[in-house]
Amino acid sequence: MTPRIIGAGAVFIDDIVLPDGQTYMGQLGGGVVHALMGAALWDEKPGLVALAGYDLPESARAGLEKHLDTRGLHILDLPQIRAWQIFEVDGIRRELYRVQTTQPFIQGAQPQHLPEAYRQSKGCYLLQDFDGVQAWRAVFEGLILWEPLQQIMVHGSRRLLRQALQSGRIDIISPNLAEARAVYNIHSPDKLVSALLEDGAQAAALRMGPEGSLVASRKDANCVEIPAVPAAQIIDQTGAGNTYCGALLAGLVQGRTLREAAVMGAVAASFCLECRGVLQPDRISKVERNRRYKQINP
Repeated sequence: MTPRIIGAGAVFIDDIVLPDGQTYMGQLGGGVVHALMGAALWDEKPGLVALAGYDLPESARAGLEKHLDTRGLHILDLPQIRAWQIFEVDGIRRELYRVQTTQPFIQGAQPQHLPEAYRQSKGCYLLQDFDGVQAWRAVFEGLILWEPLQQIMVHGSRRLLRQALQSGRIDIISPNLAEARAVYNIHSPDKLVSALLEDGAQAAALRMGPEGSLVASRKDANCVEIPAVPAAQIIDQTGAGNTYCGALLAGLVQGRTLREAAVMGAVAASFCLECRGVLQPDRISKVERNRRYKQINP
C-alpha cells in the first residue's frame, strides 16, 4: 500500500542534556522521525525515506517499525550518526556530533532512495537544503512541506532561499523564528511571513516556540496566529518543531484548512514536549488529543 504521507531525512540517535543536568541517552531522533510521528498521532502511517548507519540499535529500528512504514529506510556502510543535544537555560539547543562522518546524514535521503510504492503519496515532509528540496520537487508530484535545514538558514542566504522557492512549487515552508530572522534580518514575525510569501512560498508556517505559530498563504495573506498548546510538563524540547510540521502536513493531506492543520501541529508539539525523544502515538489518548484540539479550535 502507498502511505498518504512520506518524509525524507535521516535517523539520529540523540543523547539529550537538559539545563538541570538530566540526561536521556540513546533516544531515537532525527527531524524526519519526529515529523512523521507527529503525522502518526493523527491516524496516519507515514512512509520513512531516511538514511541510517549499519549499527542502528535494534530498539530504534523497532520504534520506527511500530508506527511508520520503513520500506524507505536505507542503511549506509557508515557508523550510525549520534549527537549530543544540549539545551541551555535560555532554550538554545546546541547539537554536537559524536561520529566522524556526518555529511550524508545531514543531507538526508535523496530521490534515489524513494521506493516506487511511495511515488504516489499525497504529501511529503522534507528536511533538506536548497539543492535537496529542488531535487525532490522534480520527482514528487504531491504536496510538499519544506522545513529548511538549520545549517542553511543564515545571514546572506535569502537569494538562495528565494531561488529554491521560485524554481519549483513549494506548497508550504516552515522555518522557526530565529532562522527566519537570520535570513531576512527582519524582527517582526508578520513581516517575516510576508517576506516568505513574496519570495515564492505558496504558504508559510512560522514556528515561534512558546509563542505559537503564524500561518498564511498566497490566497489569504492575512497572518493567522495559532497559540501554543500548554504542555502538562515540559520534559524535552527536542523535535517539537519537527513534530508540529508533520502533524500540519497530515492535516493538509486530510483536507483541513491551513489554520486547522496548524492547530493539529500545535497539539502534536505539546505532546512531544511531554516525552523523552520522539512522540509515541500509541501512548496518547485520542480523547486527550481531541480535547487539546478543541481547546484552540472549538
